[in-house]
Amino acid sequence: MEQEPGADRQEEAGSVESVSASVEFVLRAALRDCVDEDFVHPIAGRIITETQYAGEKQAGRIEACLVQFDTALDHGIDTARLGDGISGEISEYWECLFDVETGCLKEEIQTEYEVLSVDLLIIQHLELYPAFRGLGIGVSAIHRTIDVFGSGCGLVVCKPWPLQFTSEAASCQEELKHLALPNIDEGVALQKLRKYVSHIGFWPLADTGIYLMSLSQRVCEHRREGKIH
Repeated sequence: MEQEPGADRQEEAGSVESVSASVEFVLRAALRDCVDEDFVHPIAGRIITETQYAGEKQAGRIEACLVQFDTALDHGIDTARLGDGISGEISEYWECLFDVETGCLKEEIQTEYEVLSVDLLIIQHLELYPAFRGLGIGVSAIHRTIDVFGSGCGLVVCKPWPLQFTSEAASCQEELKHLALPNIDEGVALQKLRKYVSHIGFWPLADTGIYLMSLSQRVCEHRREGKIH
């Protein structure tokens, strides 16, 4: 997941009140007999805010990927074919989370996170424009993405890394300029981003750089907080 939360400060005084936000999701599915790629669903979300005077504005975007290992198994497609044959990003999660010999989640992960499904929701990218930071919109966008697409998943995963320090940064300088990310060291930016995702409810997986959220534990936590019944 690539986003620099910075201090998430709101710079436009007076615009904090009466801001409503939503996410407009786009997901495409092929109409054909299922092949391996049809169980991997890229998700694009446009984060939109609306105020009384300014109307609708795009505040940022979120990208995710739903990997339906369980459903693929129902169609006779081995988890290894999705985990190690679709993309390098999925392969990285596959190697860290799954037992490559059995095709199942590693026993220690199943036990610690009380995983009930092998489906994964990957949070890949989150960015907010400067004027919309500090309102909790980024956190809400992540939680809403999980609510909509994570109901059948065992884990939500991400790998926090500041956008300005990725290998793609050189080719998106205009976008980075528009985001006005703070001029701080890579280590400081990474530490802040990891703290950000930890606050949302993700836990680090040893020293892999991967962060996990158990959906079964999330449901239990929300019930304790009275958010669901």
